[in-house]
Amino acid sequence: MRRLLLMGLLGTAACLEPGEPFLAARDTDPPEVVSTEPGPGGTVLVGGTLQILFSEAMDVRTLRPGIAVFESRAEVPLTVTVPPGVDDDIERGDVPYTVTLSAESGAFAPGTAYTLVMRTSLTDSEGNALRQEVRVPFRTAP
Repeated sequence: MRRLLLMGLLGTAACLEPGEPFLAARDTDPPEVVSTEPGPGGTVLVGGTLQILFSEAMDVRTLRPGIAVFESRAEVPLTVTVPPGVDDDIERGDVPYTVTLSAESGAFAPGTAYTLVMRTSLTDSEGNALRQEVRVPFRTAP
């Protein structure tokens, strides 16, 4: 019986080849804010939108609570639009992910200073949090 068990173990070990692991390593890198539109100190049209480019796919459940726009100390209600989902069967690595924001009322106030805030509660699809809060001041056109 031992001989049969030993032969079985040796036989299965010979089937394994060194190289790529069967399962990919878990992503532990935090997402990054690659860019925003407008950039720091930039201007957006009154009825315009804001865009945030993240370094990888984000957990959509964290977007709305993790992104805010402030006019002085008052938070502006936002509508958040995300890109369509990606097929889970595709191994993609880090794919840039663009989020579009607009004022829920349809327009920002003209000639007004705002601050776009991305909080550390934002996480990527693997649960890794944004390393630090990002603040981007911008204005609306008069």
